[in-house]
Amino acid sequence: MNLLSLNIRGLWDSHKFDWLSCLRREHKFSFSGIQESRLDILPSFIVDWWGGANVGIEFVKSEGRSGGLVSFWDKDCFHVFNCIKYRYFLVVVGLWSGVVGETILVNVYAPQAPGEKKMLWNNLVDLISSRQGNWVFFGDFNAIRNPEERFNYVFCPNIAATFNKFILEAGLIDLNMGGRKFTFFYEDRCKLSKLDCFLVCPNFMAVFPCAAVLALPREHSDHCPILLRTCFLDFGPSPFRFFKSWLLRDGFDQLFIEAWNKFNGGGPSDRYLSDQLRFVKSCIKNWRRVEYEKENKSLLDLRARVDQLELEAEDRLLSEFEIMERREKNIEY
Repeated sequence: MNLLSLNIRGLWDSHKFDWLSCLRREHKFSFSGIQESRLDILPSFIVDWWGGANVGIEFVKSEGRSGGLVSFWDKDCFHVFNCIKYRYFLVVVGLWSGVVGETILVNVYAPQAPGEKKMLWNNLVDLISSRQGNWVFFGDFNAIRNPEERFNYVFCPNIAATFNKFILEAGLIDLNMGGRKFTFFYEDRCKLSKLDCFLVCPNFMAVFPCAAVLALPREHSDHCPILLRTCFLDFGPSPFRFFKSWLLRDGFDQLFIEAWNKFNGGGPSDRYLSDQLRFVKSCIKNWRRVEYEKENKSLLDLRARVDQLELEAEDRLLSEFEIMERREKNIEY
């Protein structure tokens, strides 16, 4: 039962879908909550990144050019029978495979205005008191709990107090987060905050006592994806896939011809062809492994430098040169 939450700042860009696809392949989450989707309709291609047709989806429309919530889930793992929608939260109620009782997942995108925040907290307290179950609140709460969750920002004790009061009254547990100290990076002024989190009820912790939250590197948003992990799965190696773009690479045609002609086999023609294709596939995989290492090294160097600058920004102000360097390397990445 792995869950991903991400404020994506608009869900129309293809590179953001590629990013989500990579996150799903790597972390194998069965539920994903997206905030600030900026969608007033659901495009037909929105589920393609999930990697399978058996996906459920619910959404809350954006207000103008801001806001919007979308929740995705694997229907093989999560059977949904109720959904509650409001402007600032999306509730999905269902039965999770292997988990006793209802699981209630609340995708939250809190408003900026303090008065609207307080009203939202009151609504969520009323909501959690309305039914029993395994409650999980997650998303961008646009609030912090203490001064240590903010860097280079002015701390507002009133907003923190109302947020802490909500957590206390709702009986929720703020899961410790690893990976990063902050989840939001305001690039222009190098400001950082921990705005995203997972809040769970004691029932959930009784079922998943080893649950942990990990803040993943941000790539195409100013927020980190945060991952709630309750289990670790390994489905083995990925199947071999051939990409059309390989045909455009220098030397690929020659590689294929040499591999095809180099094969030496025997037996019936169908068996011979099968063995020959298997041999060519192994040659392509070896070629791709070498090419990938070359490409990946340059990308990793870029990503490592961006991560280093962001981690340093958690403890000190970056110089103008460092801010510009981070921006340029992020664009290259």
